[in-house]
Amino acid sequence: MVRGTGTLSEVARQCAVSQSTVSRVLNNRRQGRFSVSDDVRQRILRVAQELKYRPSMAARNLTMSKTKLVAVMGVAGIWSDRVGPVEEAVGATAEALDGAGYDIYVSFLSKRHPFDLPALRVDGIIIVGAKDTQILRTLDASNVPYVSINGLTGERGSAVNPDDARGARLALKHFYDLGHRRIAYLDHWSIDAVHPSVMERRRAYLESATELGFEVPDLNLPMLPADAAWDSYYEPFVRRAIIEKKATAVLAYSHQGALSVLRTAHDMGLSIPGDFSLACFNNEPVIRLCVPSITAVDVPAERMGRVAAEILLRQMSLEQPGEPVRLKMDESLVVRESSAPAPQR
Repeated sequence: MVRGTGTLSEVARQCAVSQSTVSRVLNNRRQGRFSVSDDVRQRILRVAQELKYRPSMAARNLTMSKTKLVAVMGVAGIWSDRVGPVEEAVGATAEALDGAGYDIYVSFLSKRHPFDLPALRVDGIIIVGAKDTQILRTLDASNVPYVSINGLTGERGSAVNPDDARGARLALKHFYDLGHRRIAYLDHWSIDAVHPSVMERRRAYLESATELGFEVPDLNLPMLPADAAWDSYYEPFVRRAIIEKKATAVLAYSHQGALSVLRTAHDMGLSIPGDFSLACFNNEPVIRLCVPSITAVDVPAERMGRVAAEILLRQMSLEQPGEPVRLKMDESLVVRESSAPAPQR
């Protein structure tokens, strides 16, 4: 086996060609007046493989008109207890872009510059969970196409979002049809909660109460301060909503909230669905495995991710930025053991 340094210059030296020839062959660039014999091309490819040569991404960024690179921005981190629809959507997006021949790099969310242009030149950008259009101004000022998943978008950006209002109405109508007339909502409302889904789900809950005619119990619980742990909230919520205000059903903003309510109710000697029914957003695998399994609004995360990738691929194929696309994806309801007819009290 040939031994070397694995650099571009070493590949060029062993093949007795220029570094620019090696670069063009390895990047499969055939345009213009560049031509090379098949023997030379095959020798370059063989030596590069033997030397385990990897081209510099920074150098490739400078020399190629298209980088075949997409940035995913806004991912909050990799936390075992926070996996949800956003992470599923990002996975589906990455899979679709990889299938189209693009490399993907993920930029974890920075509080200092959450959605500034990435350091490397990219052909397109996927952003997730954007809460403020002002922080997207640098993206709008660039010519880089971008698509927002599960969040706000700027003037030039496309967006793919779930129809959270429809999902909330499906769950609440399900409760109503089971005879529930006093339904509580486990919100995700803290002083820093500005994600659009928070407002959209709460608004749909209040509007459904008027449209269907069920009672909204006055819980009068204090708003949590910014970055506070939610653990201290669940026991007061269950005590106030179920024991004191006699709600017979609870819709939770998230699957984490529903699981916390399930555990809290167990610790307080309450039964689900015997004492009250429970449903939540996010049809994650864990809520199928708990006892009882939890009725859930299914956010179409995988479909959102694939559609976002399709939009971005289409935008990146254009010479000039195209018109932004804004889509809402239908949610559905998966009924499980946690919802039952309202108990007679």
